[in-house]
Amino acid sequence: MPPYRYVLADVFTDRAYGGNQLAVLPDSAGLDEAQMHAIAREFNLSETTFVTPGSAPDHFRVRIFTPGGELPFAGHPIVGTAIALRHLGRVTEACIFDLKIGPVRVEVVSDRATFHRDGAPEIRAVQLPADQIAALVGAPALAGEAFEAGYGTAFLYIPLADRAAVAAARLRRDLWERAAPMLWGRGVYVHAVSAPRDGVTPVHARMFGTGLGVIEDPATGSAAAGLAGSLPGPEGLHRIAITQGVEMGRPSLIEATATRVDGQVHAITIGGGAVVVGEGRLIRVP
Repeated sequence: MPPYRYVLADVFTDRAYGGNQLAVLPDSAGLDEAQMHAIAREFNLSETTFVTPGSAPDHFRVRIFTPGGELPFAGHPIVGTAIALRHLGRVTEACIFDLKIGPVRVEVVSDRATFHRDGAPEIRAVQLPADQIAALVGAPALAGEAFEAGYGTAFLYIPLADRAAVAAARLRRDLWERAAPMLWGRGVYVHAVSAPRDGVTPVHARMFGTGLGVIEDPATGSAAAGLAGSLPGPEGLHRIAITQGVEMGRPSLIEATATRVDGQVHAITIGGGAVVVGEGRLIRVP
């Protein structure tokens, strides 16, 4: 089997060694699911993507793996894979990624990419008391009602009072193991929403991904998508700026929008920068 090329990128940042790391195998034809999963475990990053040609020009089939297994949808792999393919000269201004959840449209401008999702996320009530949810992340109380939501990959959203409360959060693994069978979401997304400034709503967040095989994630586009589609907002365009990864020393910025028509979420976007930091090849495959 020939060597497989890979590209390393830092996503949702404009600086190398910030944001969320991603490995992209741009020519992964010939690898089966077990091999992809083993390679993702070898890289041991939040996600690794495997790209093959799609059904038309500028279409690509993309499979996303964490060390824990395959995901139907994830945000930073979409943004980072688009930038990696542009770096390789395979994408110009737009492309379609065929994911497990279906096609996702991505726009690319220089070293930035934005993907689109139509409609609102699926939202579910949490079947746990508020004090148990707060205890799950070591918080004294919630700053609102917790909920579960997602566009294909679901998260438990836990609102906290402010940025300091988010920084102090710690996932209680023992409580998570007890609660997980009663939860739909596989990751825990703690967040604090601030008052809008200059038309943008700031959010500070962290994502604990024990159920995804990731202890903590520096930037989680799929969770940002679910939040953007769930937060109350004005009619028309609602802009949201989400900081994440600060506590990990990998600061990230996710730029989100939600568009409402007649009070209903019509579409969301998630975007940000990415920096290619390296290339290499696997000389052995599982």
